[in-house]
Amino acid sequence: MPPIASIVRSLQRKRRAESWIRNGRIPGGNGSDAAKWAAIDRAISSPGDSPYGWNDAGLDERVVEYAWVFDRLRDLDVSRGRILDAGSVLNHRPILDAWRKEGRSPVSIVTLGFEKFADASDEVRYEFADLRELPYRDSWFSHTISLSTVEHIGLDNRIYGSAAGEVETAGNPSSEARRAMLELHRVTASGGSLLLSVPYGAASNRGWFRVFDAEALGELTSLQEWANARVRYFRARSDGWRECSAADAADAGYNEPVNRGGQRTAPDFVAAAEAVALVEMTSV
Repeated sequence: MPPIASIVRSLQRKRRAESWIRNGRIPGGNGSDAAKWAAIDRAISSPGDSPYGWNDAGLDERVVEYAWVFDRLRDLDVSRGRILDAGSVLNHRPILDAWRKEGRSPVSIVTLGFEKFADASDEVRYEFADLRELPYRDSWFSHTISLSTVEHIGLDNRIYGSAAGEVETAGNPSSEARRAMLELHRVTASGGSLLLSVPYGAASNRGWFRVFDAEALGELTSLQEWANARVRYFRARSDGWRECSAADAADAGYNEPVNRGGQRTAPDFVAAAEAVALVEMTSV
């Protein structure tokens, strides 16, 4: 039986999530984080019950990305090899708990610096490095995951652990992203898959990340080292996330966090990315 304190915390989170829903699902509002993790837990623990993010209005793209990754790994991760999380988006306790519960392969989480949370074990390992210079041998991983990470490469990554002197103010983010894609290919075994996501829509460089349009995404999916690119597009609507065509997502915007004082180019019901591209490719 779970400890009483754990039960109390769970009930408190549930009440906060329910309050957020009653109050109109305001992105970033009180209780939105509890609602997001409740939605993610439902999605990854009940595969196939509904399309990704269908009932998750007001929540960010993670409700789509995590559901998709766990869904795809149920098909891909049958040989129980090694998996790389390039970008550390799996590094959250609910995700790692679900990872272990499903008996997924050991995962190495690589990011620029310590994120004030780590849950190291035989199943979860950590390294700190730049995705353009990974500390792994060739073909070390059976599959690689990189969610909402490539859009930050070559830009200002101080909030993710990059030292102030390492801020990149020159160069081409597109060429730096290609460098990372080649490095991900180097460490992924032939025949292994890359599961990658980026914010998608009207091209925009926000200094610390960028939104990919069709041309920018095409630069990544057309690299000869990766083959069989399959792309799915999802767009946030006022009643939840909906799968759509590339054309239907082409004008999507992005709402940066209010506390960063950045641009907000999507409707108020959008929590972050208005659209996301989910890309699956095979290492050749």
